[in-house]
Amino acid sequence: MRKIANEADARACLKAAAPYLRSKVTCEWLAWFIHQKFALLSPLDRIRRDLAERSIPLAMGTLVSFVERAADLLAPIDGLHWRKLLSSSWMATDGTGIKVLVPGLPAAYDGYVGIYRNAECAVFQHAAQKGSEDVVAKLAPFEGTLTADAEHRFNAVYATGRVIEAGCNAHGRRRLRDAESTQPVLAAEGGTFVAAMYVAEEDGRKKGLTGDALLAHRRQHVGPIADDFAKWLAAVEPTLLPSDPLTAAVGYYRNHWDALTRFIDDPQVPIDNSATEREFQNFAKLRLNMLFAGSTEGARRACVLLGIVATCRSIGVPVQAYLAWAFERLGTHSDLFALELEEITPAAFKVARG
Repeated sequence: MRKIANEADARACLKAAAPYLRSKVTCEWLAWFIHQKFALLSPLDRIRRDLAERSIPLAMGTLVSFVERAADLLAPIDGLHWRKLLSSSWMATDGTGIKVLVPGLPAAYDGYVGIYRNAECAVFQHAAQKGSEDVVAKLAPFEGTLTADAEHRFNAVYATGRVIEAGCNAHGRRRLRDAESTQPVLAAEGGTFVAAMYVAEEDGRKKGLTGDALLAHRRQHVGPIADDFAKWLAAVEPTLLPSDPLTAAVGYYRNHWDALTRFIDDPQVPIDNSATEREFQNFAKLRLNMLFAGSTEGARRACVLLGIVATCRSIGVPVQAYLAWAFERLGTHSDLFALELEEITPAAFKVARG
């Protein structure tokens, strides 16, 4: 097939493009549908009822096939994002369980979905279980800093020496707040140090500081607060009973101090993992709406689409517009466009839109 030679050819190509051969829907319609399901988190049965009221009766199996087609088209982009994450110097992760139907099992089994992200892209991945073996295998090529919750399953990742641990101060802050029920004065006093670090960090964000400028800001304004906090922790810990909730909060900071203060000396590392957790809340809502994945392949395909949507959100790209644009270039006329994967990513779409 000949490649697109000029703008007129491009317009004609776009007009005739379909997401796949013998498709009954356009690229724009498929983009709308995926946006409804994976960006707006609408259940398939609700979308089906809405379409029926518009005199578009579709079987549930047909809607599922649209999800499958869309995920298969976008899987190479998702794979490219994963390779980019693995070659980066920092990423963050979070995860939770998902029920998955497997033929032959009497009930849905407890699978696991994790998100891996940085400022440029996000990838969701399904695993059969939450164990450390899976995450160690996934992150084997990665050499950099990982922001994650203080979970034992990551210990084996850090033990390789290739991955540096960064922690989440939001978790520590919540522990101190919870401890105020039994130790209102001391817990609030400890929380003041963490709050002051957040204020200094927010000040740097408002100033738009990045790189060396952010590093200097953190060392000047956050570092001294952290030093005073460390002295407070050392002084308070011996005075507490083992059963005191504040003991657990203080122990959390004492045991994970290097990870929780990693951001001070690394400008690409955030003070907490809240951005990842906020993105993951979308998956939690989707899980509530769908109850379970129909198969392991269904879970994998859902992860592909969630990752593409999350990447669009992360870099400020309108999801539905990107999906339509991508389907036109990945579908029936992909040979005419003859684009590399790098040229069909959400980041490439953002550049193309100016």
